[in-house]
Amino acid sequence: MKCRAMLSFSVLSFLVLLFAANSVFADNGGKRLALIVGMSNYTIAGTLPNASRDAEAFSGFLKSQGFEADLVLNADRKSFAEALSRFARKTGPQDIALFYFAGHGMQLHGENFLIGTDARLESEFDVPAETVALSEIINALEKRARISLVFLDACRNNPLANKLNVDVDGATRGGATRGLAPIETQGSGTLVAFAAAPGQVAADGTDGHSPFTRALIANLSGPGLEVGTAFKRVVRDVRKDTGGKQSPQILSSLSLEFYFGPEETAPQTQAALPVLPVPATDPEALEAEKDFKKALRVGTPRIWHFFVEKHRSGEYAELGRQTLAQIEPAGVRNQSHLPQSVEARLLPDKDQRRNVQLALAAKGFAAGVADGVFGGQTREAIKLFQSTNRQPASGFITERTAETLGIKVNDSSEGIYSSPKARRYDVANLEGLETDKRVLEALTCLRHFETVYGVFGGHLYVAVRTGTILAVYARGIASGCGAHLAAISSEEENAFVASLFNADQSFFQVGYDASGNVSYKMGPWIGLAQDPQGKEPRGGWRWDNGTALTYTKWFADMPNENKKGDDIGMYYAHRRGKVDTKSVYVDMWDDMGATDGTGGLILEFD
Repeated sequence: MKCRAMLSFSVLSFLVLLFAANSVFADNGGKRLALIVGMSNYTIAGTLPNASRDAEAFSGFLKSQGFEADLVLNADRKSFAEALSRFARKTGPQDIALFYFAGHGMQLHGENFLIGTDARLESEFDVPAETVALSEIINALEKRARISLVFLDACRNNPLANKLNVDVDGATRGGATRGLAPIETQGSGTLVAFAAAPGQVAADGTDGHSPFTRALIANLSGPGLEVGTAFKRVVRDVRKDTGGKQSPQILSSLSLEFYFGPEETAPQTQAALPVLPVPATDPEALEAEKDFKKALRVGTPRIWHFFVEKHRSGEYAELGRQTLAQIEPAGVRNQSHLPQSVEARLLPDKDQRRNVQLALAAKGFAAGVADGVFGGQTREAIKLFQSTNRQPASGFITERTAETLGIKVNDSSEGIYSSPKARRYDVANLEGLETDKRVLEALTCLRHFETVYGVFGGHLYVAVRTGTILAVYARGIASGCGAHLAAISSEEENAFVASLFNADQSFFQVGYDASGNVSYKMGPWIGLAQDPQGKEPRGGWRWDNGTALTYTKWFADMPNENKKGDDIGMYYAHRRGKVDTKSVYVDMWDDMGATDGTGGLILEFD
């Protein structure tokens, strides 16, 4: 069986944020535009018989759905790039732009590339000249279109990538690989769909079309099916057709509902639609589906952990476990989602376990001697209690079980809770899954801002991306949310806070100061202030919340009172000369003034 070189993709498997409605675009005069590329006849990489046929079939499908579709077949690198350039130029800010590719792809040093038919790739230095970077395609669409949809029907046994690994000196050290490299989308209207999960082969097909493209055409345009629901059916069909060997995946940041077909389901066609396996009358299954959609919208490992802790059986539970397995790197993956690990985190000592046994007995469930040891009798009592309360009967205490028993548990953990790059979170998608109430309260207050958040030393820290903001307004936001600008007392705490915003360049204000011949990088505000009578350069500094200043991380020769009134602290770094500071990691501080602005702030919730 032939197969195609699958591109690498970033986490969030099955991540179908169920958004992006075509009715919105009709009101705004936007067009549905598509570029469909099929590569079958490779000079060196062999033939993919179905790739061109798949592209032709998908082009016809899109035209039937109101897309203006440009079809490109068996293009060399130059023709491929020209087609992409034409497509980008014709795309406007109100348009839906869809890119479909069937053919070979590869990754090199963490970057993904689509390969034209003439590629030879004699060395890794040929890759930029003989391929097109996937990131460039996605970035071009995101800059121009209101909604960007990318469909990639490919697999990973690409002979060219294998050739680099075998023939090129040094390429085996993290060079061209068949594994998956992360990608990041910058826009709020992007969906990238992959034919297969990491480690799987996406089949070219034996009956004229690949299983993935056939399932796309069969399911995307169902009446009343938004893209999220439709893609679940694509996953189901592909898994069925391939005996579970191939499972499509999605990365999505869509923020509106999108329908390929009619938004409303015609009554006469309802019976013909595929039936989802979740019984509509099963409350537990309905709740699992509801929570699954929430987890899809949030997409963080933390929320997926909570989902699989809460739901342990059924189709959605299995999809949740598969998703979690994909979004956690193998090198750091642990067993924290297993029932016994969850229980150990929630009930770390015998006193809390004894309270569980007493609570079970008080509700009429015989848990044995209240000794803080969960033996067979206690486990059976937990199972019976869970079944009685319509919870998965695992026999292990979960957050939900403890709440139903009225038991307070240890619900906090250390680390970054959110995505590594700033996003706006809808608290409704966290409710019922996120256990740290401070997160819900903080994000409710900060609902209009994009954030990165996590916990260190029992305190919740939130990096808030605001656009250019003065310190006085940063303090106003902190006060309004019942928090304070971050007060930092150790190297470890400072390192954690810096990790919240350094992955996202939009937290910084950058520029060049000709008077000092430095390229500067100004990070978020922190709660560091100097009393007006403080002696320069370092006298009189304190934290806004009254904490004593026991630790500092001043940038070299700072604070320096560059101008009168530079009495407020922020993260800062610079480099000599006129240079690009994008790669500069900022974990040091500088003193700034009341008229200075920067891209965000760090809030601390006690």
